Amino acid sequence: MSTIHLLGSNGFIGRAIQHEACDVDLRCWSHRNRISGLHFDLLNRETWRSLLEQRPANVILLSWPGLPHYNESFHLRRNLPACIELVENLIDAGLRRIVAMGTCYEYGPENGELKECQTTNPINCYSIAKDSLRRFISNKCSNEGVQWSWLRVFYPYGEGQNPNSLLPSLDRAIEEGKSTFEIGSGRQIRDYLPVELVARHALAISNSTSAYGIYNSCSGNPRSIRELVENRIKDRKSNIGLQVGVVPDRPDEPIAFWGCPRRINELMDDVTSKEGTRASIPSPT
Repeated sequence: MSTIHLLGSNGFIGRAIQHEACDVDLRCWSHRNRISGLHFDLLNRETWRSLLEQRPANVILLSWPGLPHYNESFHLRRNLPACIELVENLIDAGLRRIVAMGTCYEYGPENGELKECQTTNPINCYSIAKDSLRRFISNKCSNEGVQWSWLRVFYPYGEGQNPNSLLPSLDRAIEEGKSTFEIGSGRQIRDYLPVELVARHALAISNSTSAYGIYNSCSGNPRSIRELVENRIKDRKSNIGLQVGVVPDRPDEPIAFWGCPRRINELMDDVTSKEGTRASIPSPT
């Protein structure tokens, strides 16, 4: 099994990958990593030197500064050009396999079950930049004979999540003894999955000699935001009340969408058949 170079190892998904990579030779690169030789900052080209000198053959690319400000232009002006230049440098240094993180927002304002073969229609700066990077990686890597995969992540939750996200905010309100918790309409249907599963998806693809192209990192189980919140309250045995309709719904998201997990499930089933049964992943509530 080859060494996997994890770029952006200290973010939400990066920490989950580290936790799940117990039997993987993982080299962790981050702008927060002050260990000699493992400091990497996507926006500081000088810090790329140590990475490129190691001539990484297998890379998981997570680095993407500035989230969750989805509609800021720096995604296009700053992050996208940096990632394109980085991928070009990695290929020149001997890259043979790359797994890059995408987003379900690439699909745009589409309702229903979303499949990897669908045409993308991103409508915010973040998803436009990500979709553009995916197109570049597809073209460049295919022409250079590099195995590439693109993991479109839906709605992960779990330890290390942004504290201002929905479930951490609810947990904090419960722990602080608040009497009510404000949400939007709660009727939106989304695809939630534990971040541990996203990590396992990324590692399985990165260790596969046959994985190729786009994969949804999703559960395939649609559920409403209100259902998610009510189940969490029940699970926490809390009597906190919901104030529905107070927070405005996001205007750049469709009302109901979820991922088709067929491709990623087939890959994970293949991994399971080779390695034995994996430990189960808990549901959000």
